[in-house]
Amino acid sequence: MMKIVIGLFLLINLMAAGEENQWKQVRNRNGIKVYNRRIEGIDFKEFMGEVEIEATLSTLLAIFNDVEKGTQWVENVDHMENIERIDYFENYTYSYSKAPWPVKDRDAVVHNKISQNEEDKVITIVQTGAPYKRSLEKKAVRVEKLQSKWVFTPIDDKVVHVRYQVLTDPGGKLPAWLINAVSVSQPYETLLGLRDIAATEDYKDIKLEYIKD
Repeated sequence: MMKIVIGLFLLINLMAAGEENQWKQVRNRNGIKVYNRRIEGIDFKEFMGEVEIEATLSTLLAIFNDVEKGTQWVENVDHMENIERIDYFENYTYSYSKAPWPVKDRDAVVHNKISQNEEDKVITIVQTGAPYKRSLEKKAVRVEKLQSKWVFTPIDDKVVHVRYQVLTDPGGKLPAWLINAVSVSQPYETLLGLRDIAATEDYKDIKLEYIKD
């Protein structure tokens, strides 16, 4: 009998943990869906956004690699620059975000690693916070804990499904509820901005030789 009770207890806990880690849709607007979920042991929620964009893989990756123009479409970022380029598929970028008083500004150094599956052409961009000594503003709080992933999945020659997933700890003394609230608007506005800039003439006819469209 005791074994049965313990077994049921463990099963209930596993089911509860599974439900806790499930994605919950928090926005569905203008063709963009945003989800978040709780991660055990972390106060900040992980979020994910997805959208279908009329563009080629070359267009989307060209936008992504045009780092300085990231402020035109990445939400809540006021300055971006490429600080070290290893090759076409790996680099380090710096970003700086202003914050309203009394919250301190934030900055981050991000290691970007790009790969493409040769069979289905899916492009994956993995981003992690890097211990890189670079600061635009000494008073900014460095965001060290950052894990992000972009996945570009071609649906056909003209449409790409984009998934954007982020888990981050902004550091400093910020309430988790505030960051969790931003985790809805940030992916939404970022994907909206990406879709808008992909439709501009600057990127429409780009063909990158180092990837397959």
